[in-house]
Amino acid sequence: MDVEFELTAEHVRSGRALLQWSQGDLANNAEVAVSTIADFEKGLRVPIANNLTAIREVLEEGGVRFTPGGSFLSVALFLMSEGNSGELVLQFTDKGAAAVQDVLSVFGEVVEGAVSIAAVQAATPALKKALDDLVATHASTTPPIHRLKKFVSVLIDGEHFLVLPGRPASTTEKLACEELLHRLNHPDETVDTDGVRALFGSLLNRYDMSSPRTDRHTVIRSRTRSERQCRFCGMSKLEGATFDKAAHAIPTALGNDFLKLADECDECNGYFGEVTEPSLIAFLDLQRAFLGIQGRGKNEGRPELNFAEGKIFHDGKRFNIHSKHMSHDAGTDIISVGLGKGSPIVLADVYRALVKIVLAVIDEEELEHLSRTIEWMRYGKHADQVLPAVAAAVVELPPNPSAQIIVYRRKAERSRLPHIIGEFRLGPYLYVFAVPLSDRDSWDLNGFFDDPEFRETFKHYASVTRWTQQDLNSRNKAWLSPQIKLVPRSK
Repeated sequence: MDVEFELTAEHVRSGRALLQWSQGDLANNAEVAVSTIADFEKGLRVPIANNLTAIREVLEEGGVRFTPGGSFLSVALFLMSEGNSGELVLQFTDKGAAAVQDVLSVFGEVVEGAVSIAAVQAATPALKKALDDLVATHASTTPPIHRLKKFVSVLIDGEHFLVLPGRPASTTEKLACEELLHRLNHPDETVDTDGVRALFGSLLNRYDMSSPRTDRHTVIRSRTRSERQCRFCGMSKLEGATFDKAAHAIPTALGNDFLKLADECDECNGYFGEVTEPSLIAFLDLQRAFLGIQGRGKNEGRPELNFAEGKIFHDGKRFNIHSKHMSHDAGTDIISVGLGKGSPIVLADVYRALVKIVLAVIDEEELEHLSRTIEWMRYGKHADQVLPAVAAAVVELPPNPSAQIIVYRRKAERSRLPHIIGEFRLGPYLYVFAVPLSDRDSWDLNGFFDDPEFRETFKHYASVTRWTQQDLNSRNKAWLSPQIKLVPRSK
């Protein structure tokens, strides 16, 4: 369970103001009595834990973010041009709403507080002048508009770009956006999509893809609060299951603070946090430290990892290594570092934790095909199942403060292709794995990554020059003892 500050009456009052909700609106959405809201805001009584959690969750689902100092709203836009893309996040309190509306209005119109933004925009001189004026007027209260101005200012006059409500959620959407931009900016050219279709056509025909956002508050929910049912153990709130703890779809130690799962009971949450997720986190310790991934705790949440013979940490600027065993090869200029025994790890639990992330974000209707998978992942059943290897690689990916998950779901009822494929990313580190024990798979999936049909479908993986396949079948506790080599950069 995450240690979080206490929600106050002022948080609730300001949160309602940001969303323009009455006490009745909040009570209705949180499924609590209006008197519960009214008495809390008057300071007469504090709601019981379940009601307080419900109040906070509905406000957060509306977009409100809470800090010890108050509450604010975030408006996120995804900007995409042919040469660049990125998210613009505007955070504001109820007093700063007017400035944000001025910013948004340059891309559309604001009528009675409702914003209507056109997805297709053009970098006209008039737009660039409007952004200059916005910077002069609102930069002190809304600093992100500097980034907005910079994004547009480098575009040639008249160049089209997109303003989207969020990052494209799948490869299919991203490709569609790229093709649209190319057609808009090069109307006289014949758009050659043959290469893209050749690379991704089979994949798009055979799989649906999804990638939940981790850059803004997102709650995966299948039912109302009163009807909540855990997607892992099947226990419901009506049967006595509790849902008070914050359940993150991806562990916070891997940088995720926003993607949460409502349909995970406290008992399952505790099991994952104590049994499987620690092995995944330990498995990625070096990567976390090298990248400076921020979770929670001291050192701004960045990991400080202690080993028997040294430690590694990231200070916010650079990766640091302290070791009792370091050697330098004068001939090659390579420095070798030994750290000794580190955190305990169970490799099979690493696999179970990766699969849990997929099961947390996948559409609920797919779970009926994954009952044996859940028994293995949650209860350790089917332990005799030989798990397929996990394919790992280091690739060039854009930086991201959180781990990412892409889920590929096979469309056909029966096929040799795996039913569910997970693609887990942490910075440049990529892990591709098959979700085992689905009743839509007709074989054990061992060797799936080298299967000719898989290779023909996932052609883009062939662009990665080096893959290693890692066996994560061991159920015995082990301790990683990292050996690091620092190699001079090629000139």
